[in-house]
Amino acid sequence: MPEEENQRQFQLHFEGPATRTHTLPASALVQALQQFQRSVHLLAMAKEGREVRMRARVTREIERRFPLVCGVPVNGGYTLPIVLGDSSQGLFTDMEIGSVADTVRAVLRAVNEGDPAEIARLIPDRLYRAGVLSCFDAMQPAPWSEISVSVEDHRSQKLLDGAVARTRIDTIRTRPLPPLESPPSYVAGRLIEMKFQDRRLKLQLLSSNRSLDATYGDDFEPVLLQHPRDVIQVHGNVVFGDDGTPISISDVDEILEVDDSAIEVRSIEVDSQIWRSRQPLSFEVIFDQDSHFYEATGPFEITLGAETRPGLEALVAAELDMLWREYALADPTTLTSAAQNLHKELVSTFENVSDAA
Repeated sequence: MPEEENQRQFQLHFEGPATRTHTLPASALVQALQQFQRSVHLLAMAKEGREVRMRARVTREIERRFPLVCGVPVNGGYTLPIVLGDSSQGLFTDMEIGSVADTVRAVLRAVNEGDPAEIARLIPDRLYRAGVLSCFDAMQPAPWSEISVSVEDHRSQKLLDGAVARTRIDTIRTRPLPPLESPPSYVAGRLIEMKFQDRRLKLQLLSSNRSLDATYGDDFEPVLLQHPRDVIQVHGNVVFGDDGTPISISDVDEILEVDDSAIEVRSIEVDSQIWRSRQPLSFEVIFDQDSHFYEATGPFEITLGAETRPGLEALVAAELDMLWREYALADPTTLTSAAQNLHKELVSTFENVSDAA
């Protein structure tokens, strides 16, 4: 079996008196699968830099790219083979799925060793850390069931030993984590006050009733004047309280309006060629006020997320460029059936109109 396939393989190994006949209560199986899947989604989002300060909402894009695909149970108490990701559709690469699988394995080992410093290095965002630890804790059946579940690699080597998982997690939670320097972040809120002489603004945070003061430079005054009482994003060095709510922001270097209008694409440019859509492509945009994250959904089953509107627009353009290069320009005979359908949809949507030069 190719190494990249081994890389994505895991096993849920259930042990205890109830598993001796290679059977298992359905509730224990469903609970473990749901929580392990949730932990994978959180780690995938954290790895892509999606800093969610209040609630980690899993996007449809993450759900499509990183599902757990179950195999047939095998002997050994009750062991369920699992593959992370389904690349058979030809729409996502083994490399990006394998990268998340590597992170999952590394985090499982760090939890198994009770190493809070390594966990903090692997998952810098403390709310993601707390969420992943809660998932690993919730994977374990109730103590009275006398069942434990371990996560193993493709060689049946334990990555997280179910017999000690809860003890390790409790130890990690009680140990102080090493301080990590918080990188600059965006804060979203409603602009409720401006003091022009002091170059100071006040935001009412979307996630709470708290207000936050910030100073700004002359360059940002025009955008502030255009959006009084509107929701804006402010970027700077943010200090967060214990509950994950911003308590101060300094060194503001960017202020953006929050714009959730649809993104319309009328043409794409690939290798100096302009391809015009026969009908404008529209991508619905949502700005989640809990996660402070944008999401766009549209044609070709595209679902993308970004922290800012300009970032989202750039991702849409890059995704269409990638799809055109990888599928529209490909020899259909080399593609899977799903990719062939995408090829047909792309070439029927766009027409060549001119050289970009």
